[in-house]
Amino acid sequence: MSAYGITLFLHSWTRWAVVVTALMTLVPSILGWLSGAHWDDAKSKWASWYVNSTSIQLVLGLLLYGVFSPVMQKAFSNFGGAMKDGVLRFWAVEHMMMMIIAVALAHIGAGRIKKAASDVGKHRVAFIFFGLSILIIMASIPWPGSGADPRPLFRLALP
Repeated sequence: MSAYGITLFLHSWTRWAVVVTALMTLVPSILGWLSGAHWDDAKSKWASWYVNSTSIQLVLGLLLYGVFSPVMQKAFSNFGGAMKDGVLRFWAVEHMMMMIIAVALAHIGAGRIKKAASDVGKHRVAFIFFGLSILIIMASIPWPGSGADPRPLFRLALP
């Protein structure tokens, strides 16, 4: 059991926490925005869990990126060459930058929800910022069949 294997396993499974908390935040947000529903503690908790799960996922990703990943070690050993290789470029630049942007949007959204003057405003801000965040995340995950060095949907064992 290596630190790389454990971190990759956790990073793989935390993605599902991000997806589930996004859904549990976005569905009530769009419904609340359209209906004028009250923004309640449950919605605040789901929003917080979404932001926290994206932050945990980012920390795990940064550990893989900067410390443990043999793919990144290869990319860093010849960064110019890595930029010419689509898979290495995806991991070295595209995946990480998009995920940082997505987590930043989630955090900005959480801050703007707190400052929103009305319940409708809170729903609208949550839907827009968290929606953009999860869209970027979903577009930046190496899904099976994506051609971007896909990873398994459910990592059942440590690598």
